[in-house]
Amino acid sequence: MNRHLYGGLIVVLLASCVSAPSEAQETTSGNDAGGLTGQAGPTEASGVSEVFRMAKPEMLMLLSHDGKRLRPLCDVPSHPSIGSPAVSPAGDLIAFDGNRPGTGLEATELLTVKPDGTDLECLGNGAMPSWSVDGKRLAFSCNAPRGVFVLDLTTEERELIDEAGWGIQWSPDGKYWAYSRGGALIVKNVATGEVYEQDSTLEWGWNMAWSPDCRSLCGVVQLPHGQTALVVQALQLPEAEQDANRVGVRILSVGRNNNRDVAWHPSGKRVVFTAFSAPTGRSQLFEFDPTKDSIPSLVAGQTATNNRDQCWSADGKTLVYVAHFKFERDEPK
Repeated sequence: MNRHLYGGLIVVLLASCVSAPSEAQETTSGNDAGGLTGQAGPTEASGVSEVFRMAKPEMLMLLSHDGKRLRPLCDVPSHPSIGSPAVSPAGDLIAFDGNRPGTGLEATELLTVKPDGTDLECLGNGAMPSWSVDGKRLAFSCNAPRGVFVLDLTTEERELIDEAGWGIQWSPDGKYWAYSRGGALIVKNVATGEVYEQDSTLEWGWNMAWSPDCRSLCGVVQLPHGQTALVVQALQLPEAEQDANRVGVRILSVGRNNNRDVAWHPSGKRVVFTAFSAPTGRSQLFEFDPTKDSIPSLVAGQTATNNRDQCWSADGKTLVYVAHFKFERDEPK
């Protein structure tokens, strides 16, 4: 084992521990799916049927925290390939990224939409948005020009944070940005600009998630031989308390099909990630409790589709994810 991988080591074989989605799932009809502001119309009017006629049908979905209420939000015909949703602190907007037909990563654009599926707005070039604590700015990554930036939503001015950075995420308290730089994990103080490179030889990627107490990060890292691993790393910061319970790095699962998006619930007791489910033959959302040694299980209530790119609302009542309706037989009845 690498000397930087100290503390508990837990390797989970997902194929042996999946569970069926809850039979208590309901689709909402005029009710929200767990706390986001704005109300949905009936499920029949949400575009679920129409999305199957698209060449690359992808749709934002809103799932209540208990898995009992599911609401298709919207598809985006102008940007049929979407991902990386992030709910604003007030719950009044969902930011995400998308690509127009025939475009590559250099043309990925930032988008926002209200939780009722209206007022879609394109904010220009960028990807993987992350909200400031006051909801007035978005941190994001960009391929052209390359780097991590902050967009002021009022002035529309863009500030370069690190031209070598990627996958920037704002801490819940608004004090730090976390991102990768050449695979290294970087934490930067928003107010002072001071940089804290974390002690790890793991190759970090993007869309990592902060713990609610801002003392740890969870993300998918690259391992040798093409494998990836879901890890939780305790951060080395000036105000972070050092105690015996804060191990350096915990490895939670190892595989080849872990999507990079991770979502940490505000309670601190639920982390949601995406991995391949052997029984379903699809990418599905899994969750585990990072406060103890626990085996990941399927998130209850999710659609029987290829699911990825998930985030929690600030109040913890809603899980937003992207459903890829790849198979015609998956259309909800």
